[in-house]
Amino acid sequence: MLNRLRPVPVLTAVSAAGILCLASCNLVDQRTFDPRASRPPVPHYPPSRPPPPPVPPLVQIGLGTPAERWQPALKDAVARALARKPNVLFVVTIIVPAGPTPEAEGAALTRAMAADGRAVAAAIVADGARPAQVEMSAMSDSTVTAGAVRVYVR
Repeated sequence: MLNRLRPVPVLTAVSAAGILCLASCNLVDQRTFDPRASRPPVPHYPPSRPPPPPVPPLVQIGLGTPAERWQPALKDAVARALARKPNVLFVVTIIVPAGPTPEAEGAALTRAMAADGRAVAAAIVADGARPAQVEMSAMSDSTVTAGAVRVYVR
């Protein structure tokens, strides 16, 4: 009987050592191979597309430019536009730099409209467009340093 009692403490010691070894081990699961497996997915949002480039004007004339310098180019551009589309709309846009005060901006817009804007619109009509085909607008822009008259077509 003595021989039979001896293996029990050895078996107990071996099983206790095995339990301690298993307790210190990490179980094998998804995170063993991919540490991000337990985290929720983060959606990927692609960056937005850049806006389309601005439409270039048909003609751009600097404010205060003598009429002799811009009239031939404008006449040619108006003739080409009318030949391509007889009912084209010419949009004359006067752009001035932003002023220090709203009153200064308004005065600059009025001067530019009266001097250069009306002259360009009259030249477009003289070059063959009907008065109903000319539209005028004026605005200030903080990104420009010098005023301009831009003629767009629609």
